Amino acid sequence: MPPDPSLPMVAVGSTTLGVYNPIFYANEALLQLEKSLGMAARVHRGYDSERSSSGLGDTINIRRPDSFSVQTGGTSTAYGVATETVGITLDQWKEVKFALTDKELAYSGMRIVEDHIRPAAYALADNIDTALVNLWKDAGNAVEWAQVSPVTDITNVRKAMFDASVPMDGNLHMMLSGTMEQECLVNSAFSQWQGAGDVGTATQTRGALGTKFGFQCFANQNASGAATGENTYYTHGSHADNVGAVTADYAKGTTTIAVDGFTGTETILENAPVKIAMANGGHHYTTAASDLTLVSGGGDLVIADGLRSAVSDDAVVTLLGLGGSLNCETGLAFHRNAFALAMAPLPDVGNELGAKVATVSDPVTGLSVRSRVYYVGNTSQVHVALDVLYGVKTLDAALACRMERDLAV
Repeated sequence: MPPDPSLPMVAVGSTTLGVYNPIFYANEALLQLEKSLGMAARVHRGYDSERSSSGLGDTINIRRPDSFSVQTGGTSTAYGVATETVGITLDQWKEVKFALTDKELAYSGMRIVEDHIRPAAYALADNIDTALVNLWKDAGNAVEWAQVSPVTDITNVRKAMFDASVPMDGNLHMMLSGTMEQECLVNSAFSQWQGAGDVGTATQTRGALGTKFGFQCFANQNASGAATGENTYYTHGSHADNVGAVTADYAKGTTTIAVDGFTGTETILENAPVKIAMANGGHHYTTAASDLTLVSGGGDLVIADGLRSAVSDDAVVTLLGLGGSLNCETGLAFHRNAFALAMAPLPDVGNELGAKVATVSDPVTGLSVRSRVYYVGNTSQVHVALDVLYGVKTLDAALACRMERDLAV
């Protein structure tokens, strides 16, 4: 069978591709992986182009731009140019393996692709997507999805991200839960001609919201409570009083800050979003790295990432989100650079041991899939395995905003 011209990478010339060709399987799997990726297609993707292969536990460093403060000319102090990097550990080695029977081996290569390779690649893509969805807990901003009008809900999210200095540059995405999508689909502003013109009519036929208020909207089954449980249903803690202050000056990079000014013995739970006023006039958006029970309205708050800039004594600390002990379902609005997916090619060792192994990579997206075909003597079966090596990471918590929907309403 000749190679599919739509395949993204390895050319195989005029070689006949049969059921034992790992390059054919790997190329088809890579193509299907690219088609099936949900959130992964919307985040920053990085890889180490100098490595021909990587192993479980290796780390890839992705550059993150530094931040600066404006000073008065003539008396300013020069900043050292030291571009920050964020390390992404390749700690996810995932595999789908299946056995081909004698009957299936009699079919063409494309029949095996249809019946096995595509579903296997979809399963790998779903695993990657779930890992990225789980990063919602790192989002440092939060806005209530009030359920009054999705138009108001989405524009409130846009304002919150605008105020947080998130770039409004066409790289904004909005992941909706099934409930949130349904509330949008039944609203005439999104799905009827008199509210959205031809786009609204198309929404009725396709069920896709498209771009709304600058966000590329998409519903994700991995963002539904039924699929992920704790990943979308959670509580912030019992902090009805949301505003306090730091008790000292803190330098850039600090991860533990003393706070006071809250009420009584409130509880701030791990992953609760926090906004901290910085000395340069901006804000640092982050999350609590661990649970904190305040004593007389104060305590040491450990944050998930170091301060991006210095903070002065009495700087305001705001606990974002609905607060209280409410159970919330969450969607997620984010800029492409909020999160990252890093993939790396796996080694092709095994060819000399009787297995047929091929790894293919897309140099543009960094996606990589390995295919292995080998014979298992004790069962008289041919096994095919597809595997990927990847890691996920939050690059900037300030570039993501949770949409919190109170389940009690």
